[in-house]
Amino acid sequence: MLNLLFGTQSQAQADGHAVVTRLYDEIVRATRRPDPYMNWGVPDTLDGRFDMLVLHAFVVFRRLGALMQEEAARTRTDDSRTESFSLSQALFDHMIRDLDTNLREAGVSDMRIGAKVKARTKAFYGRVAAYEAGLAADDDDATLRDALDRNVYTTVQAPPEGLAELARYLRNLALVADTWTWDVMAHGDIVLAAPSELAAGRRGATS
Repeated sequence: MLNLLFGTQSQAQADGHAVVTRLYDEIVRATRRPDPYMNWGVPDTLDGRFDMLVLHAFVVFRRLGALMQEEAARTRTDDSRTESFSLSQALFDHMIRDLDTNLREAGVSDMRIGAKVKARTKAFYGRVAAYEAGLAADDDDATLRDALDRNVYTTVQAPPEGLAELARYLRNLALVADTWTWDVMAHGDIVLAAPSELAAGRRGATS
């Protein structure tokens, strides 16, 4: 993966793994911020943390998908043969392995791990589709708020202001992600800005 950027195959594999780790670590770092749990009513539970992980991962995968389409059109090749696709697949595989590890650490038995991971994977794809539709809808975030209400606040009553803030946060993150170049993504130099930084307009997406 990423041979064009990193030289030899063995070096590319090592550097490619480092890039995936950097991207995923940023997703996890953003997931652990207290704002959604303390201020927006997102349940601070295993499921709530999973949903916030999915939300932040969605932003990253969405940008990789756009870059994949751009690369495929530019090089006149299949999506699956692009470097963007390779990076996206490697990141997804890394995320699934981490979810497996977390479930095991939470005490899920070996016999149930497969079913649990499969359920998480299905939930991820469902949420990605719902959030994409929400961002695309021209309805003052009504569709996006509805998607977040169904998927994030499944066990609690969503506070209207908290739900609105979460929708605004996701849309602003997506706007920032739209500025990330392939060079930024390929080196793992993304920043998922904190809500306060987005609100203040400090939306510097790279480090």
